[in-house]
Amino acid sequence: MTKAQPSLDDALAAAVSGIGGDPRDGQRQMAQAVTHAMTTGEHLLVQAGTGTGKSLAYLVPALLHSVTSKQPVVVATATIALQRQLVERDLPQVVESLRPLLGHRPEFAILKGRHNYVCAHRLAEGTPDDGAEDGTLFEPAPATQLGRDVVRIRAWAEETETGDKDELVPAPMDRAWRALSVTAHECVGATRCGYAAECFSERARERARRADVVVTNHAMLTIDAFSGIPLLPEHDVVVVDEAHELVDRATGAVTDELTAAMVERAARRIKRYVAAETFDALSVAAEALEEALREAVPGRVEQPSGLLFDALTAVRDVGHLALSETSGRGDKAEREAGEGVDAARVQARAAIEEIHEIAGRVVSAATADVVWITHSERRPPALWRAPLSVSGLLREKLFDTTTVVLTSATLELGGSFDSVASALGLDDAPSEAGWSAIDVGSPFDYGRQAILYVARHLPAPGRDGLSDEFLGELAELVEAAGGRTLGLFSSQRAAEQAATELRVRI
Repeated sequence: MTKAQPSLDDALAAAVSGIGGDPRDGQRQMAQAVTHAMTTGEHLLVQAGTGTGKSLAYLVPALLHSVTSKQPVVVATATIALQRQLVERDLPQVVESLRPLLGHRPEFAILKGRHNYVCAHRLAEGTPDDGAEDGTLFEPAPATQLGRDVVRIRAWAEETETGDKDELVPAPMDRAWRALSVTAHECVGATRCGYAAECFSERARERARRADVVVTNHAMLTIDAFSGIPLLPEHDVVVVDEAHELVDRATGAVTDELTAAMVERAARRIKRYVAAETFDALSVAAEALEEALREAVPGRVEQPSGLLFDALTAVRDVGHLALSETSGRGDKAEREAGEGVDAARVQARAAIEEIHEIAGRVVSAATADVVWITHSERRPPALWRAPLSVSGLLREKLFDTTTVVLTSATLELGGSFDSVASALGLDDAPSEAGWSAIDVGSPFDYGRQAILYVARHLPAPGRDGLSDEFLGELAELVEAAGGRTLGLFSSQRAAEQAATELRVRI
């Protein structure tokens, strides 16, 4: 006999009790609003201040909705820290608390982009060496930091159950991780890969398909929505936590970067699959792009012209030629001949496709796009392209197809949700369900429990780092608080300077 669905109040009370918490009016109010949105399909903006307990206020309704709809609810966050909190603390406690009421233990899973998982194919077959002209496999010397990290990743891969990079502490060098992982473009595909059964990414997707709640990040959510390629399991509700970050994260997910090094790397990878003239032409295009970017003035590019336009056109056109030359004998022909899929060729084509598409988009950039060039001491010159606004994409690809609950401690501006709704595209959404907004406040009495101190006498911040006056003031405040201080800084450099100085002063 099927167990009756528990009421929201009973389920929330069980979850709160399970973590040893106390009932909170704002949390109950938010949970009711979230349940209403999931039931009616109306989009919801929820501002929930510190101490509300908003994670439980959306996780409990999400689990109840999943049981009813037989579809998972996707929860997207901006930061790894919140993902870990949800998967390692909140969800385990909530599902155990709801087990007696539901008659079973709900399932949850975390799902990240493919490049976050170590690749079984590369572990077994090796990696095309970007620096080798003949495409030999890359095995760095263990005496180098790169080599030590590769060895450490391989040893960890024998023990890990998830293959998730975030479980590897300390984090390896980016180059070492890239050597043993693949992007979505580089992956040969589960149906063609001889190591699909051991694939950590595919295992994560299988767990997500069976889950009631799937935790992911804003980038994964927006790529799933914008690209039309289903990265997430089929779902009808999305909860966006840290929603004040969504526009920036969505913009970042669809921002293109192009450098001469990317073109050079793509040329090396594709060399053995194309005519010598094509490889030479692509190498020349990379050199032209390098010169154009080096000589260009950093900043916005209204319309590519001169050397930059010529270089971009060459990358686009030669890239198209290289793709044509490698499309004659593809994976289907290899399978029919009884051969395994040439992963190096698949990955070489992916690199060419990337530079070809980016160069083409920049050359024909629309008025709704912005193109700019950056110069940096730490990185070579780069060309960037991004949409001026993602509101239209979010409206069309996310809000028009899925019920979305967006929550954060900071969504209102001047007492109104209109600004964030406009940035998200909600104000123009043609959805019949529409949207609503609610501020459930905070259980803290800031007027009685907090002091706001503004040190107006300190000099204004400058480019030379934290002033001596600032550091002296900070030391006095820390001592007055008896330690017990969390410092938030606008840059890592400032945080490191303050930490170094305070170790001496206190």
